[in-house]
Amino acid sequence: MTRIACLFVLISIVAVTLLATNPTGRTAIIFSFVGMPALVVGMAIYGIQRWREGAFWDNDSSAEKEPS
Repeated sequence: MTRIACLFVLISIVAVTLLATNPTGRTAIIFSFVGMPALVVGMAIYGIQRWREGAFWDNDSSAEKEPS
């Protein structure tokens, strides 16, 4: 899943690079309709994967212990 997320993010980087090097209406449309959705999908896939791995839960049992 991480590789798929990275692929989508790389697609969005290519789109923004095209826009930065050649700022025309065509590249703006490519960025708007390909680059941004690819970035959103890539970040969503990565966020869901990290959530399933338990990255957003505090499982540190040392926080519950009182200092000696």
